[in-house]
Amino acid sequence: MIKAGQTVTVGSYNVKNMFAKEDIAPGNRTRPKPEFELEALSRVLKNADADVVALQELSSAKTLNKFMSDYGLDKIYPNVAHINGNSDRGINVGIISKYPFEAVVTHKDEKFPLIDGSGDTQFSRDLLRVDVNTDGKPGAELSVYTTHSKSRRPSEGPGPSSDTQRASEGRAMRKIVEEEMKPFPNRLFVMTGDWNDNTDDASVQEVLNPKDGGEKFVDSLAHLPSNERNTWPANPNAGHGHDPEQFDHIVYAESKADQMKETTIHRYNETPDGKYKWLSSAASDHLMISAKFEIKE
Repeated sequence: MIKAGQTVTVGSYNVKNMFAKEDIAPGNRTRPKPEFELEALSRVLKNADADVVALQELSSAKTLNKFMSDYGLDKIYPNVAHINGNSDRGINVGIISKYPFEAVVTHKDEKFPLIDGSGDTQFSRDLLRVDVNTDGKPGAELSVYTTHSKSRRPSEGPGPSSDTQRASEGRAMRKIVEEEMKPFPNRLFVMTGDWNDNTDDASVQEVLNPKDGGEKFVDSLAHLPSNERNTWPANPNAGHGHDPEQFDHIVYAESKADQMKETTIHRYNETPDGKYKWLSSAASDHLMISAKFEIKE
């Protein structure tokens, strides 16, 4: 039975190219993630201490599991979901959890229309879903979705523009989540990921406020002023040459708004041992975000 006031914290984190040498295709300019960055990443995850964390920019399951084992995260998060997606570069998404999964569902092979009517497409990586059991009894109380939407970089070769692809992915996410969660009206569901757009951009609005109507969905950071909800770059003074953006999102249905209790952008500066002067930017070019939800029967 769920205890009164039980909460679960869901995080989302683009971990910036978690590649080992063996994951990199010949000729690709990606470099293995250095140990200095991997250790910083492990410290961020331990400091944040979320219960379920959606991860983006993973490579192989082997590399993820080695990272978890090397830094003791496998003892904290014994449940791992990882499925190779559609990226030619081998960028994948995954989910780690303190709680067991009732199901792991991939949508990497799902076809859906481009919003400009020019044809069909797929998710750039995947839309990965896990159903999470938080109370040890049969049945899930929480579903977490994550994706890593198409980059803003101009698309190469034939096919849709990157803006069209992201907006199409946003519309497809909304439709899939509504259809899959309809049989479970009492279940909390959370949509997460690096969507490569801000809350007011078209692709995110396709999720929050679709043009064909339906329930409003809410971004966990929407209550903050726009300049306080940026998650990229992790260090805005690092000289990326771009304005800060909110690329990372945790979204839930407005009908579940009373269950959202707290939201956090995890910024960590100098570590007590002095090894890291700016821990967050050593770990990734994105900041981790999380939201705490109350679980109800």
